[in-house]
Amino acid sequence: MERVQINEILFNNRKLTIITAAIIVVLIILNLLATRQIIYLNNDGEIALFTLTTVFGYGIGSLILLGFTRYITKDLLDRSVLMRIMYIMVTVIQFSLFGILFFVLYNNVTNCPEYFTVCGGNEYFVIAFNAIASLTTAVIMGIISYKFFTWYKMHKRNFVVLFYGLAATALAISIAGDAFDKLVLVQLVKEDSPDGAIPMASFIYKVFDEYDGAIMYKTVNPDYTTLYLVPNPNLALYNQIIYLTSLSPYILTWIGTAFLLGYYYKKTHKLDFKFWIILAAPLVLYLIGSGLIFSLPADFPYKYYFRLIFRAGTIASSLLFGLAFYLITRNLKSQKVKDYLTIAAIGISAIGIANEVSALQQTYGVAAHSLVLLSSYLFSIGLYSSAISLSHDNALRNTVRKSMLELVQNIGTAQMEKDIQDARNIVMKKAYERETQMRNDTGISPSAQEEELKKYLDEIISEIKTK
Repeated sequence: MERVQINEILFNNRKLTIITAAIIVVLIILNLLATRQIIYLNNDGEIALFTLTTVFGYGIGSLILLGFTRYITKDLLDRSVLMRIMYIMVTVIQFSLFGILFFVLYNNVTNCPEYFTVCGGNEYFVIAFNAIASLTTAVIMGIISYKFFTWYKMHKRNFVVLFYGLAATALAISIAGDAFDKLVLVQLVKEDSPDGAIPMASFIYKVFDEYDGAIMYKTVNPDYTTLYLVPNPNLALYNQIIYLTSLSPYILTWIGTAFLLGYYYKKTHKLDFKFWIILAAPLVLYLIGSGLIFSLPADFPYKYYFRLIFRAGTIASSLLFGLAFYLITRNLKSQKVKDYLTIAAIGISAIGIANEVSALQQTYGVAAHSLVLLSSYLFSIGLYSSAISLSHDNALRNTVRKSMLELVQNIGTAQMEKDIQDARNIVMKKAYERETQMRNDTGISPSAQEEELKKYLDEIISEIKTK
């Protein structure tokens, strides 16, 4: 009995889930600002940030978010072997990553507390950590894209499913490309540190002729200096991968979201100017923040302030996307769809920010960046469930319309009122049977409630009577 109550408190608690997600997003934002040199932390600040990211982001927070997701998608996981395997894989890997981070935390605090983030000996643990998180994320997005495309093949003209399938594919390519950049094209160069070297870490992003390449990141501890170097022969490919894979996932996600939120928004509002402002603001801010549309020369005198604007654009676009999802849920009657969209909102708020955190930073940076795994899973499972629920809505409406038209086509005028009422009862029974079948087949409920279907049926009857 007590275990059931604990599960209800922790895993069937939408408010707790939202609060947990908000804390994780704040931690990711702090990591982004620190790794992109917007804010500067001393050694104690870096230890605190890494500890909080590890313990809350990968420990307590992951437990609550994954538990809530498991609770609301239980029927889906019970009916889909692939989705169940994906959930188990994410859970096992997420807590395995927690174990790796905890080891790094213990090692650095024990052996070099005075220069925590540049402590030696963890480089290959961190490389393995980043590789596991990135490759798993790419696999997850690949699975989700496969599920979207399979569903689209069966239900043509469902543009939400199509564009989210394309977005998932593009995101998988983008994450795999980023992993290729960091794990293959970036090389580690170690040198002995000079006597009396002050422990430090800094992002350089400059080409040095003596190294025949661009130094992206540099760490110095009393024993040796580590350079994260992109050799000149790899530099063009490194930049091209970033440029070619960064924009498409966001644009495709934005288009899919426009269709999805437009559908749910129309249930309670007209598609007015307010809706398009809410939807357009994240896109505009992202384009400003991405640096892909315009960039600044290296010697620009106020580059710090423009860098601040760029990062503010990245953060604001992700948060506004999440807010757009959340605002739509407030007026929905279906609790299940509210939960699906809540999970999607959490994922979409975190994924764009986490993906911009530099994984070259060897403690809090790589930890926050690798939260893209958890974020991508929440985003994809929430969107998949929402999109399939929407598809079920369309199927139910088609069933209602088709059944009603078939039943009344031979009804005479004199007996129309009585026979239409009989037909109405038959159609609602068919709709209920169709809804039950879809829920049993997929584990996902339509968002349309009985009242909505009755209202839609009344509209069809009005059309019939006016003909």
